[in-house]
Amino acid sequence: MQLPVALRARELGHRVTILALTTAAKDVAAAGVDYIGYNDLWNFAAKGAKQYGEDLCKDMDRSGPVSWAETVAYHGINFSELVSEVGETEAYFRFRLQGRHAFLPTSFMSRVLAKLRPDVVIASNSPRSEQAAITAAGQLMIPAVCIVDLFALQEYKWIAQPRFADKVCVLNESVGQFLVSHGRSDRDLVVTGNPAFDKIMQPETVQAGHVLNRTRGWDDGKINILWASQVEPSIHPFDDLKGDPMLPRKIELILREIVSERDDMRLIVRYHPSENVNFAPARNVESSPRTEPLHALLHAVDLVVVTASTVGLEAHIAGRPVISVDLSVFTRDAPYSSSGIATGVSSLDELREVMRNYSGEQTNSSLSGSKSVTALPLNATEAVLNVIESLTFHTVE
Repeated sequence: MQLPVALRARELGHRVTILALTTAAKDVAAAGVDYIGYNDLWNFAAKGAKQYGEDLCKDMDRSGPVSWAETVAYHGINFSELVSEVGETEAYFRFRLQGRHAFLPTSFMSRVLAKLRPDVVIASNSPRSEQAAITAAGQLMIPAVCIVDLFALQEYKWIAQPRFADKVCVLNESVGQFLVSHGRSDRDLVVTGNPAFDKIMQPETVQAGHVLNRTRGWDDGKINILWASQVEPSIHPFDDLKGDPMLPRKIELILREIVSERDDMRLIVRYHPSENVNFAPARNVESSPRTEPLHALLHAVDLVVVTASTVGLEAHIAGRPVISVDLSVFTRDAPYSSSGIATGVSSLDELREVMRNYSGEQTNSSLSGSKSVTALPLNATEAVLNVIESLTFHTVE
């Protein structure tokens, strides 16, 4: 989400320093951009940071996606900051109880920013380091922009605070209204969309979708329905909500039943990479392999069905009507129907009825009375940059 903004800012002549945290370093390096990490910032660490880092990481797997040096630096710097705030005994207690969630290195980020003195700080809605960076910027009177990736259903607890960031960039009006309902002034909010999704509407992506539609033979007048499946756990990973692991298969069975009854429909099944399911060919049923570009696929179909997959949001951005089956343990985490992104169905029987009555002419709002869809900016990267530049008054050469 932030990398397109950073790259475009560099093109415009701004001098950009990227603090690439944990796994982000791989993506930034792949883009050919120089960056810094925790391992470059030992000089700003609290007392004992290196020793704490080595102790905390001694039993960790060294073959993970983050370099060992960065892992040690991340843990050591964050933990030593926690020790300086609450004492060693309490710090160890909190770390044993919460792990990395115990970290919020605001003082550390203050020391880093006081040295760098940026004109503006840009960070996402992620907790810990990015939350601390924006908080520290506020303390130092440095303008800050928070870019919210999706719905801020947990992050509102700090993003809705009046002094957290000068401007907050949100996905759509619904997210902005949600933050306002929790105390944020609407003067601080700008609907920009998410720069990570800009590529969905790039002309080459749209054209690739048209080509895919023709080459797969989907241009025969049938309604092409994409079922974007995903794993449904037996219990939510962060609360006690119970799920039905067979829900994806039940939904697929209903969709297969509908297209078997109608010659004007085709079902295209796309399994999630984490699903271990063997596709069964059937009349009017095809599969989309994981190698098929997803964004092109969205432009090749007419309707998308999801539970809580991000594909639902991506399909909405691509201008496709979306049906969300609101029976997942993740429905609250991806409130597509209440946000006007999708038409929600609250039972499998309702899904069956909606699909039987679907003619291809309906919009999200006409399917079952959901909110009208709010148009999103076509270029979120430029929209975010406009917000950033509104807080600064010159380009740094």
